[in-house]
Amino acid sequence: MTVRLDKAGHLVGRFFGHLRAEPPGPGDQRFVHEYLDGPCAQLFWSQNFPDQRHAVDVARRVHAVLPDDEGAVEAALLHDVGKGRADIGAVSRSMATVLDAAGMPMTTRMRMYRDHGRRGAVDIEEAGCGDLAVSFARSHPGPVPPGVDRERWKVLADADG
Repeated sequence: MTVRLDKAGHLVGRFFGHLRAEPPGPGDQRFVHEYLDGPCAQLFWSQNFPDQRHAVDVARRVHAVLPDDEGAVEAALLHDVGKGRADIGAVSRSMATVLDAAGMPMTTRMRMYRDHGRRGAVDIEEAGCGDLAVSFARSHPGPVPPGVDRERWKVLADADG
């Protein structure tokens, strides 16, 4: 997860959004249950409230552009599930992002946070979720991996960005 420091405004917004986040309400819960069930839903609900909120917001933006693409909405809902393994709060997440961008040493938990995509992709695949969900978790915010539709990837990346 290499993040350029020129995205500081975006990162500041994410930080305060994380602090203010509330659990998904009834409408958001219904939305999630339209696209996820079983082990995939369990992964979603295992996230903390700020990550759930972010995932729902990303998924709703994806749904607005690709309303018939259940796989893309699923990918949006699950893309950050690996962050929970790090078990760090907003301040440590911000520090990890800055330290990573500067190429400086990080704690073990910060490295786990940095590598959340790869770790989450393993969980998503083991849960039997879709291929796009696995690919997007593993490779975002990077370039389109081989075999993935560029338009779907762009919608997901833009929604997450």
